[in-house]
Amino acid sequence: MTISSWRRVMTVVFWVAVALVAAAQLWIVLQGTFFMRLWEDEAFNLTVPINLVNGLGYTSDGTLSGSQLTPFDPRISTGPVVLLPIAAVIALGADPVIGGRLVIMAFYAALVVGLWRLGDRLGGRWAALAVVCVPLGWNTWNSGSAIQSPVDILGEVPAAALLVWAFVVLRKKPWLAGLLIGLAMQTKLLGALAALPIALAIYLLADDGVIRRLLRVVLCALVAVIPNALYELWKLVALGPETYWTNLREFYWFFRSGGQNIDPVAPMKKLAALGNGWFSPTWLTILFFTAILAAVCIAVLRRPVQEFPEGSDAGSNYRELTAYALSAVVGFVIWCGWWLTSTQTPNWPRYAAMAMYIFVPIIVAAAIRALGEQWRTRPWGARSRFAAGAVASVIVITLGAQTWGHLRIADQSRFGEALADQRVIAAEVAEANLDVIVTEWGPTVSIIVLAGAHAALNDVPEWNGTPELRQNWDLSEDGLEAFASTLDEECGDVPVRTDRYALCFPS
Repeated sequence: MTISSWRRVMTVVFWVAVALVAAAQLWIVLQGTFFMRLWEDEAFNLTVPINLVNGLGYTSDGTLSGSQLTPFDPRISTGPVVLLPIAAVIALGADPVIGGRLVIMAFYAALVVGLWRLGDRLGGRWAALAVVCVPLGWNTWNSGSAIQSPVDILGEVPAAALLVWAFVVLRKKPWLAGLLIGLAMQTKLLGALAALPIALAIYLLADDGVIRRLLRVVLCALVAVIPNALYELWKLVALGPETYWTNLREFYWFFRSGGQNIDPVAPMKKLAALGNGWFSPTWLTILFFTAILAAVCIAVLRRPVQEFPEGSDAGSNYRELTAYALSAVVGFVIWCGWWLTSTQTPNWPRYAAMAMYIFVPIIVAAAIRALGEQWRTRPWGARSRFAAGAVASVIVITLGAQTWGHLRIADQSRFGEALADQRVIAAEVAEANLDVIVTEWGPTVSIIVLAGAHAALNDVPEWNGTPELRQNWDLSEDGLEAFASTLDEECGDVPVRTDRYALCFPS
């Protein structure tokens, strides 16, 4: 086969692969938007834009903060960069769930486009195709605090999108990279962990002397402060000084602890979760990371920059590859280091998700770039090309396995119920025309929010005597009998009653 024929074949293969990946992405986000159940963290976040549209200000239901309406609730870790656009969409008449998820879908589209741009810049079109698959590989679906799909009404995906675009623009517009960092922090505060890797990339990619490079980094940092300062000023004016300081202390506790009072989680347990938290077998995941890190190290270490003439395209391209690869590795280490040492936070893969969405794709792109150069230049002969081919095979197989694993759960819902099932129950609950309904933290919170009521916890004394939405976790015959018996003993009236839910008016 001639070189031109081989290129035509590979072009066809590439576009077939693009079509398959696009179909997979579309299937996952459509299922997540229109069919996946609304889980309680999403519902809790939605109370802010719903209350804002209803004239209650930037206020949550306070379900986890004393079960009172709570302005600037510290337990709402998803920030105004996400919740204000959702409020605007709801104000225009959109359904809160679908409208909110469509806003997140726009952020996810921005994440995919940004990763494609970075992948194409660093390693060409095959790297671009590979990196847009990486976010699908991290398995956050079945944990205590999940990201069910990339369009959940949460802050991780939008913050990752903003930070990926900070990497895209940082070389020419460090001020814009700083603005995106600040917005990411007002989407999810953990986005601050990406500031140092981005600053490192700005410094390494600048063409000026040391002083001017540092000035570019300082400019980025100063602009990053602006969105955060404006939000804190908004809080200060809205809450007043005394309440503002109380809010800050509560937020600090929540950020440090994840809002959980738990026994410390051993770092080794979290380290094991890093290997097990993918839609691929653990052994394949370890092999994948070993291969891409080895490829990056070879690319960076075996060619010092001084081999290239000053200002040459080869030298510039190599410096770009080195800067992005080094920044991504540093970012990944910082993020994982924080997660491993924050023993007071639960072992939930959601905490590490942003690192997997931002830094792992960049490392993969750099590895593919290294493999391409290894294949073309053949500095070590046939063995070198064989090694490059083997690493490329590991990357393809791993990303394929992870994408397929995500596809397999894309049309499933936690607890065996879909959004449509929740809406049916919520419509029945709404007929009771209640302003406040108490419950325990869990899926019932979503039903209450969908029903248009405020959700309060049933252990708050102030709400004693308030109708309660209960859930039956055991759908076996014995479980159903026990649930029915409890309702008969403790409830005076049960206007809504199914195998899974019941609205209990106290006797």
